[in-house]
Order: sequence, then structure tokens, then C-alpha cells
Amino acid sequence: MATVGGFSTVLGELLITRFAKMRETWKEGTELLCPECGVKPDWVGYRCPKCGKTYPSWSGLRRVHRGTGEPFVKPRLTKPKEKVMAQAYIMPMTEFSERYADATLTEYGVVVKDENSAMNLMKLVVAVERLGQVVILKFNDTYEQRIALLTMSASNRVVLREIIPLNLLEAEETLRVDMSRITERDVEEAQALLKMLPKATEETLKVEDYRTIGVVEAEERVKPPKVQELAEILARVRASA
Repeated sequence: MATVGGFSTVLGELLITRFAKMRETWKEGTELLCPECGVKPDWVGYRCPKCGKTYPSWSGLRRVHRGTGEPFVKPRLTKPKEKVMAQAYIMPMTEFSERYADATLTEYGVVVKDENSAMNLMKLVVAVERLGQVVILKFNDTYEQRIALLTMSASNRVVLREIIPLNLLEAEETLRVDMSRITERDVEEAQALLKMLPKATEETLKVEDYRTIGVVEAEERVKPPKVQELAEILARVRASA
């Protein structure tokens, strides 16, 4: 919906749906049992039918492999305080968009620690923004392997967008557009539509709901975010070369 001159116009009707979800097949291969006697508790209150003990939460139960009863343990992929190294890969954006889905799990901001890192990061950003490449980073976390795409946010931040791994992906029906088929007429019509839309302000990016309780007091304690300018770092490097 767009509001122009006090009048509201419906631009279209969209169904907001989940893009995809993570398959948790490991839960299907395990089960939660009473840690006292090894019997599966009743659903109501997690009460063990054998020893009668009741657990307030599933966390008090013991997870074992279904069928064998062997304790389920998550193998560690990294050592405590180990510096994690990510392997970088590239794939043409056309190939990635045609064959794969990049359902987002979460996003991470990044900062650079030295000048060499800044220079190489800029090269990867150029590969994404100008050379039509998808930069994929794969690394081990404590118990899980993570896959992330190096990309740019709408505010020009360099971000790592963690996606659901392909073999754990349960995709839903969503809309996709092939930008290579955009015509000049499409561009002209889009420009005409933009003239109808009001300009966004700072207030547009704020909400008014229960989550804002106490936010005024909290804002007084929040420090302005620090932002690294990659171009400034590279300028210093080249000036000193």
C-alpha cells in the first residue's frame, strides 16, 4: 500500500511465507528418555511411567540414539579458544541463483584487523558487486559447520549472511525473478511507481509496539555504533606504499 496526498492505493497483495526451514533429522534418530530408568516419559509433564518421576522440562531428560539407547553426544568441531579459519569459495551468481536457495539463518557484521585483510576483503566485495560472483565461506563452529555468503547490506555494510546448508534445507514455495529479462519498459514503469511512493524517514525505521517499553531510557545508555570505512583504510595503505 502507498499513501499519496492523503489517499491510500493498494499496490498488490502478497502472501508473506517462510522461505525455508532447517531440517532437524537428528531429532528423528534420537529420543528423550528418563535418566533414572531409561524409559520414555509420558507427554504430559514429562512423567516417567516406570519410576514415576516428573521432569518440569525436556532438558531434564537424557537424549539417546533411537533403537540402540546409546547416549547422544554432539561431537565438537573446534577446540576451546581455537581461532576458526574459513575456507572461501566462489560460484557464478547465475549458476547459484538457478540451482540453489539461500535461505537466511542470521547475519553477521564484519570488521578488519589489518591492512592486508582490508585489501583482500575489497577484492571479494568487488567480485560480488561487479564481477557477478557469489562468495561462499564455510567454517566450523563449536558443534556445527556454518555456511555464509559474503554480501552487502542496504546500508553498504559488509555482512556474512549465514544460510541453511543444502542437505538440511526444506524449501517452501517462494517467488523468484530473473533480472536479466528486465526491459526498458519495466524500468520506466518502475520509475513512475517510485514517484508515487512517499520518502522514508528515520521514523519509518522505528516501531511502536510492546518491545519499545523503556527504550527511551535505554537509548541514553547506548553508544553510537562504530563503522569502519574500507575505502579510508585502503587509501592509507596506498598512500604509504
